[in-house]
Amino acid sequence: MKKFLHTAKYYLAAFIIPIIVILVAFAFRGIEPFGSHNLLVSDLATQYLPFFDFLRSQLVHHTFSTYSFMLSLGDNAIPIYTYYLMSPLNLLVVFVKAANVPLLMEAIIVMKIGLISLSMEFFLNVKYHRQDIQQVLAAIAYGLCGFVAMYFYDFMWLEALMLLPLVTLSLERLFTKGKWGCYVVTLAVAIILNYYMGYMMCIYSVIYFIYLVLLHRPAGTKFWHYLREHGEMTCKYVISSILAAMLSCFMLIPTIVGMLSTGKGSLSLVSFLPTLRFLPSAFVSLGVGATNFVGRLNHEPSFFIGSLFEIGLFVFWLSKRVSKKEKHASYWLVGAIFFGMLISTFDTIWHMFQMPAGFPFREVYMLSFVVIMLGYEAYLKGAFQNNQIVVKAGVIVAALVSLGYVSAVIEYFIAGKFGWSTPFYVASYWHLVWALLFILATILMLIAINRYGNKLWWLMLALVALEMGTNAWMSLGGTHEYGSQSKFAHAFEQSTKIIKTQQTGKHQFGRSNINNQLYGKSFNINYNQYNDSLLYNFFGVNSYTSSLNVHTHDSLSKLGLYSRNERRISVNGSMPVTNQLLNIDNHVQINRHGKYHTHRDYRFSGLGYAVSDKINGLHLDSNNVFKNLNSLVQKEAGNQTNYFVANQINHVQVKEHRHGYQYKVKTTPQMNGIQYFDSPTTSPNQFLQIKVDGKPLKTAYHQLGAEIIRVGRYQKGQSYTITFNSNQKIKHLNRDLAGFDENKFNQFVKDTQPYRLQVKNPQNLKFKGNHFVGFVRTTKQRPQLLISIPYDKGWQVTDNGKPVKLKKVINGLTGIKLKPGKHKLEFTYHIPGLVAGIILTVLGIVGIGGELIYFRRKDKNRGK
Repeated sequence: MKKFLHTAKYYLAAFIIPIIVILVAFAFRGIEPFGSHNLLVSDLATQYLPFFDFLRSQLVHHTFSTYSFMLSLGDNAIPIYTYYLMSPLNLLVVFVKAANVPLLMEAIIVMKIGLISLSMEFFLNVKYHRQDIQQVLAAIAYGLCGFVAMYFYDFMWLEALMLLPLVTLSLERLFTKGKWGCYVVTLAVAIILNYYMGYMMCIYSVIYFIYLVLLHRPAGTKFWHYLREHGEMTCKYVISSILAAMLSCFMLIPTIVGMLSTGKGSLSLVSFLPTLRFLPSAFVSLGVGATNFVGRLNHEPSFFIGSLFEIGLFVFWLSKRVSKKEKHASYWLVGAIFFGMLISTFDTIWHMFQMPAGFPFREVYMLSFVVIMLGYEAYLKGAFQNNQIVVKAGVIVAALVSLGYVSAVIEYFIAGKFGWSTPFYVASYWHLVWALLFILATILMLIAINRYGNKLWWLMLALVALEMGTNAWMSLGGTHEYGSQSKFAHAFEQSTKIIKTQQTGKHQFGRSNINNQLYGKSFNINYNQYNDSLLYNFFGVNSYTSSLNVHTHDSLSKLGLYSRNERRISVNGSMPVTNQLLNIDNHVQINRHGKYHTHRDYRFSGLGYAVSDKINGLHLDSNNVFKNLNSLVQKEAGNQTNYFVANQINHVQVKEHRHGYQYKVKTTPQMNGIQYFDSPTTSPNQFLQIKVDGKPLKTAYHQLGAEIIRVGRYQKGQSYTITFNSNQKIKHLNRDLAGFDENKFNQFVKDTQPYRLQVKNPQNLKFKGNHFVGFVRTTKQRPQLLISIPYDKGWQVTDNGKPVKLKKVINGLTGIKLKPGKHKLEFTYHIPGLVAGIILTVLGIVGIGGELIYFRRKDKNRGK
């Protein structure tokens, strides 16, 4: 019992202390439950909260839909589950009210920090067969390292930090004892919980395996010769790594297939060029408070692990108590990860062959882990007992931090001189003083411990906790974006009631365009309502996710809807033609006070409608929206009617300024009716200022741009002047201004009414989108059913019980060629790649059995 309590106290300390430290940091920032703020900032607000609510809805309604019509026009939901929602802790969402999900996410972050530290404690305990307070110090440093401080907003990645010590431990067990089972299980779990970080873990396992070879091979033995000598161990590693990947294939293959349908399927060759990813200024991250919330998207590698273990690494390298072989092996281990981040070629490979868009250097936590491990080994070897080496190591760390700050100043000066843009961000140059003070305090504490005894390690524990907590507190600073939880909960619940009333009584499938300023104003960030359909369970168009279907993105952006990048699509820019195509029949405006206005267009009800087969010949151009819209209606109707006519450009005045160009254009409509402007691409942080005849023009989100904007109703020949800004020069202004013949289009809509696709029980698609039944009538003139869902090979459709083929139309939507007559269509979604994934997983299980039998027999034969 005494031994159990002795062991338990270290584990308890490793788990509890980091939790206390991060809660204190939260308290000083006024974050719930110690203040009024919540953490709904960055991706926590725009992605994780909606995805958590999506998961909650599935659990509450006891469903698991592999396809969701609330992901923009509809999309494979598997990548959402596997990339964002695989953590078992996420299941706690079922026990809280929807309005309290932000508090749950904060609690999960705190729990994960405790579990990360606990995992490090377990690793050091088992690896070195001892327990001491220094392991608790290592656990605190790892659990609150720079990666955690800067990346907890994407807390789906934190599982990787928990599993890294376990994967490392099981890899060492395989190498030294030939026991491979734990390695297979831990690596497979890492891939399953987050395949992105699991992929990185696979690269890390290769680096660490080479480290073990370098560490254990006898002097004079070549690397490859050692592997051949220990062929059985090498085979176990290779085979076990493959089997671990195969075990995860049941979710990995469907995910890969799903992700290949996103804009991430293409590679940028530029990112593979061997250029430097950071300069000496990166060493500022060795000190406290180098970056904070403002620099979370673009910053240098988050090296920070606290002064003790940064000094410990150099103590390890400087001390004579550490053998040359151990030092050389550590050069490989630290260098492979460090230079893997430094060189773009390797860093791109680390990030699954795609340079990350924000939150860079996602592999840096692995460097933190191995440096802490080496620092702890320096302590075990008694290297810290040499005050001279401690001081020398401390001076090196202080010099690197100082070099980082000096380099940052020089880099800013040079960049400003030549007009270069730089993503580098320093929270405050004054933080250099705090960094140097912590380094000095750590050196003095180590000297005091050497003089007065090991009891002072408890003071070192307090110092490490203070330094890590200070960095966490500083990392949370620099912003006023943290919102009010009470304000959020009130806006969320009020919005839920309003939107729910808008969904009642609807018997046809229809999408909604909901501009919810009430909910948006509950944030202190620019909230663009991308994933609100997941929050409030309605069919919409907006979406922001790394798994956005590329067909959705390409089709809609070329038809004038706003897209900032391949991960986002917005309903902004919709107009009657796209409303008809996408079946946007419900327009709701909710102001910031909770008052709302609803407009319903019953003409557009239906998930699809029958059109002319000429639609198969439509290909959308990248830079000619009005031509695309005109051709779309012409191909649908099978006629040559001009629904859009370009304006005449009379005079153009362009003024160049610091942020781009200011245009003043006098134009004359060539058609009576509504006039539209296809606004140019504008920086998301720059306001799009549009004036018509000197009067400001209101837009839904005037800071975005690159969308169709209604100018007003004008007569043919009635000139007007439009003024707007752009961050780029416009080559073809005559493509950007056009009149729209609404009367002719309304006739087309009226003619289409009898040929709509009527979906049976459309409300069921909210929670079970992978199966539905629809009815439609076609004719010789309208044989092609056009459906406003992205083309996806996972859909299987039967027409009156007989299979029919799907076609890709309009650059990515779905079409079905049907014979004239009435049709009962049954749609069933089968997860692409699932069968292949299950087969590979089963083969992996069989392979494990085969490996087990083979090596057991070999061991028995060896023992005879």
